[in-house]
Amino acid sequence: MMARNPQTSGGSARDQARRIQQEEEAKQRRTSVMLRVGVIVVALAVVVGLTFFIINQRAGQERMTASEGPAPASANEQGGITLTSATEIIDGADLGTVDASDVPESETELPIGVEPGEEGEPPHLVVYADVNCVHCANFETEHGEQIKEWVDAGQITVEYRMVGFLDQNSTTNYSSRGANATVCMAEESPENYLDYLAEVVTHQPQGELSNDELVARAEAYGADIESCVEGGTYRAFVTYTSRQASAQGVGGTPTVYLDDEDWSTSEMGFREFVESRIGDADADEDADDEDADAEDADGDADDES
Repeated sequence: MMARNPQTSGGSARDQARRIQQEEEAKQRRTSVMLRVGVIVVALAVVVGLTFFIINQRAGQERMTASEGPAPASANEQGGITLTSATEIIDGADLGTVDASDVPESETELPIGVEPGEEGEPPHLVVYADVNCVHCANFETEHGEQIKEWVDAGQITVEYRMVGFLDQNSTTNYSSRGANATVCMAEESPENYLDYLAEVVTHQPQGELSNDELVARAEAYGADIESCVEGGTYRAFVTYTSRQASAQGVGGTPTVYLDDEDWSTSEMGFREFVESRIGDADADEDADDEDADAEDADGDADDES
C-alpha cells in the first residue's frame, strides 16, 4: 500500500483554505458594494423627496403670499365680512383688487374699524379667527350659537376677519386654504356663510380638511365653490387681511372686540361681556325713547296752551 504524500495533502488544504478566504473576501466586497449602493439609493431618494417637498412648499407659499388678487364683494377694507343676521351679509366696500404688500397701519392702538359704538346702533362684534386655531374652534363651539341668536335678534352685528396666521403649522397652508374657502362661501352662498364658517372652524380638533372636503361641505349647503377653492381665488385677499391684522397689533387668534373693547382685557366671561354692552345699548335706546316722549308731551302741552 502506498503512503499519502503529506506535502500534496498539505498543499490541497492550503489551496482550499485560500479559496475559502478568497470567496469570503469576494463576498465581503460584494456586500460592501451593495451596502454602498443601498446608501446611495436611499440618499438619492431622500434628496429627491426633499426636493419635491421644497418645491411644493415653495409653490404653496407663493400662493399663500400672493400679493395681489381679487377681493370679495362682501368684504370691507379691513378684510372683514359683516352680518346683520345669521343669513344676511352687508354689502362690502367694493375693493376690486387688493395688494397685500401695501396695507394700512392703524393710527390708534386698535385695529382700523374697531371703534366706539354709534349711538342708537347695536354693539359691533369683531372676531379675528384662524381655521387651524384650536382656541378659535373652542370659542366657536362655546359661543357660536349664542352669537347667531344675538345677531338674529338685532342685538349685535358680527364681523369675521379670517386670517392665515398658522400656515407654518401646516404642510398645506391650511389656515389660508380654509380662510379662502369661507370667503368663497360668502360670495357663493351668503345665507349659509356663518354656518359653513362655524363648521370649518370647529373641525380643527379633528385635523385639517382637504380641498375636496372643503368643497364637499359647501355642497351640503347647495353651494359650488370648487373652482374658487382649487384656484385659491381669494388667497391674496387672505394674505392682505392677515398682514393688515399683524400690522395693526393683532398677535393671535381668536382676538375679539366689542365696539372698541378688547374681550381679552375684561374679567368677564364672553356672554356677560357682550350682554353688559347690549344692556347699555338698550338703556341708551330707552333713554332716547323717553326723551322723545318727553319732547312730544311738551309739544302737545304747547299746542293746548
